[in-house]
Amino acid sequence: MSFLVPKREPARAAGDDLRREDIDAVFREFLGRSAASEDVSFWMRSGSLRALLDGVLASDEYAERVAKRETGSDLSREDIEAVFLEFLGRVATPGDIAASMRTGSLKAFLDEVLASEEYVERIAKRKIGEAARTGRPYLNCFIDGWEGFTRPPGDISPDGVVIVGESGHLFIYGGTNDNVATHRGEVEMAEGWLEEWRTLVAKRLDHAQRAGRRLAFLVVPEKLAVYTDCFPQDLTVIAPRPVLRQLEEAALPLVYPMEALRDARNGGNTYLSTDSHLTVRGNQILAEATVRELGVSPALLPDVDTASPYLAAGDLGRHFDPSLVEVMRLMAGASRATVVSDNRAEVASVGGHIGTMRVFRHEDAPDQRTAVVFGDSYGFGDDAYQGLSWWLAQIFREVHFVWVPFGWDPEYLDSVNAELVVCQTAERFMARVPRLKVNVGSLARETIARHRAISEERIFGDRSIRARARDALGGSRR
Repeated sequence: MSFLVPKREPARAAGDDLRREDIDAVFREFLGRSAASEDVSFWMRSGSLRALLDGVLASDEYAERVAKRETGSDLSREDIEAVFLEFLGRVATPGDIAASMRTGSLKAFLDEVLASEEYVERIAKRKIGEAARTGRPYLNCFIDGWEGFTRPPGDISPDGVVIVGESGHLFIYGGTNDNVATHRGEVEMAEGWLEEWRTLVAKRLDHAQRAGRRLAFLVVPEKLAVYTDCFPQDLTVIAPRPVLRQLEEAALPLVYPMEALRDARNGGNTYLSTDSHLTVRGNQILAEATVRELGVSPALLPDVDTASPYLAAGDLGRHFDPSLVEVMRLMAGASRATVVSDNRAEVASVGGHIGTMRVFRHEDAPDQRTAVVFGDSYGFGDDAYQGLSWWLAQIFREVHFVWVPFGWDPEYLDSVNAELVVCQTAERFMARVPRLKVNVGSLARETIARHRAISEERIFGDRSIRARARDALGGSRR
C-alpha cells in the first residue's frame, strides 16, 4: 500500500484535534483506501484535522481520483453525509446537504464544517471525556458503597454523547435532538408545529374510525424525564418541553406514562442504568398503558418473571472505554408467540433500522385480533429485549412490528386486516412532525436493494432539533 506524499510538509497546526480514527476515515472517504502505518505516523505529527484535510486535498493521489469522477466536481452528497457522520456525529439533513453543496468545493465545505460552532463544541466535549478517561482508574460498574471508585457524576464520554449521572445512571447528552435543551424548554419550535401535529393526529384518528380500527398514540418518556433527580446538571425549566405542550396546549390523546414509570421506581429501576431503554418491568408498564388505551385489560399480560442475571453494557455504556456495564435480566421462559416473518437481519446487515418488519403469531392468543405497531427501538421485540411488540404478541393472535417511528401506512394496515394500531415513538422525536404517511414496504425494499440504511429524515422530513435551536437563537451553528 502506497504512502501518501503531500505536495507540502504538514505544518504543526493549532487545534490538536486529530486522532488515528480521523486519519483512517479521511483516507477511506477521500482516497478510497486505508491509511498505511506510515501515513498515520506522518499525519499524527501535524496534530490537526485541518492540516490532514489540507494535505490530502492538495495531494496528487486525490487529484487523480477526482479526475476520474464523471461529474467533474470534487464534492458529492456521499462526501457530505460521510463528513457529518464522522466529524459532527450526526446524519446530514436534506437542508444540510443542499446548503453544503452550495459551497462549491470539498475544501470550502470542510473549512465551513471545521469552523462551525457545532464542531468546536463536539471537540470540547470529546476532550473533557478524554481527560476523564486518562485520569485515575475507575470501576466500570456501579456498586452501592463503592461510589468513590466509579466514574463521578458529570463525567462525559470521549465522544461527548453520554454523561454520567447519580447512582450509575447514564444519560444522552449530545446528539442531533439536544435532549437536555429540549427538556428545559430552551428549544423554540417552528411556527405552525403544534397545528401540524393536531392535523396529523386528527387525520389518523379519522382514518382509523372510518376503518373500524382502535388506535393508540404512545410516546415513550425520555429517561431524563423519569430520572430527573439523577441527572448531574441543572435542569431548571424555562418553558414546557414539546410533549407537555402537545398534551396540555393541544390536548392530543397521547399515552405518556411518565408518572407510572417514575412511581414504579420504588420497586426497582424502570430504565436500565447504562442504556436509554427500559427494564423488563418498565416495558411491562408501557405495555399496560398501551393495551388499556386499546380497550384491552392489562390483566392479560404475563407477569414479570426474570431469569438469571448477566453482566452487559447498554447502548450508553458502550460510549466509554472500557464500556460501563451493569447487571441485567431478561424475562424467564419463552415467548408465547413465534416469529413467522422477519427481515431484521437483512436491514441490520447494512447498518439500518428503518424498514425492519417483524411479524409475531400466537394461535392460542386470548385476543384473536391483529395489531400493527409503527415504532422504533422501544417497540421492537425479541428474546434479547422485550419491547412493546413482544408484550402485545403475548395477547393478540398476530402482531406486526414496523420500524417507522410514529409511522402510518393505510395500505399496509388494509393488507394485513389490522384491527388495532399503535403509533409509537421516543419522546425526543416529538419536537419533529412525521410525514402524514409512508410506504413501509418501499422503505424495506430500498434499504435492502441499495445496501444502505435509511435515515430518520425520510420519516420526519424536517430539520433536526439542533437546526431548530440554531435558528431560534439566531446563531450560525452548522
